[in-house]
Amino acid sequence: MPEKESNLQIVRLSEISKADISRILDEVVRVERETWPEEIQAPREKFESRAEIFPEGFLTINLSDLGMVGVSTAEIINFNPQNPPISWEETTDNGWIKNTHTKEGNTLYLVSVGASPRSVGRGIGTRLVQEQINLAKKLNLDYLVLGSRIPGYHRYHQEHPNTTISDYLSLKRGKETYDPEIRFYSRCGLKIAKIVPNYMEDDPESENYGAVMIWENQK
Repeated sequence: MPEKESNLQIVRLSEISKADISRILDEVVRVERETWPEEIQAPREKFESRAEIFPEGFLTINLSDLGMVGVSTAEIINFNPQNPPISWEETTDNGWIKNTHTKEGNTLYLVSVGASPRSVGRGIGTRLVQEQINLAKKLNLDYLVLGSRIPGYHRYHQEHPNTTISDYLSLKRGKETYDPEIRFYSRCGLKIAKIVPNYMEDDPESENYGAVMIWENQK
């Protein structure tokens, strides 16, 4: 059964009927549009594919006063820390996961994590990542891996043209990383394994860079 708290409901698509999944996907697409720039939004068809192939890795969060505000999708892959993924498109079959999800793999790869701006301050993004870490533990996988955007880089690079991506990621806000998305995932317990150029297509805010970030299961 979907997990409920006082005003929060966590739903994994593996726990509900196919008829309910169709209805939920309408809300998933709405959250996707609220969360991401148009050029990187996934269409409904890709969410349908992820739901069909690995519903256990498809997670939504609803708040009683706001409705659905969070969505995360995942797949299982084989991962070698010495040879991390070179692109989100290659690792996820361009978001379809039809040819990349591997039941016998050793790693939970987060295809997407999105929290609606309507829920700012409610900890939804953190809860999505933690629930996926819990799934990695439940499945006894070695790692949880994702490719983070670096959305503050383009603006900073415009203002400081000589700043490389490595320079930018070494910047601090207090004791934490300056970039907001890297800072968020670091707070969730993930560490940067590698910075990859052209990790994501059509992401001008990150100048198409991505950070492969890892959580390791201490078994």
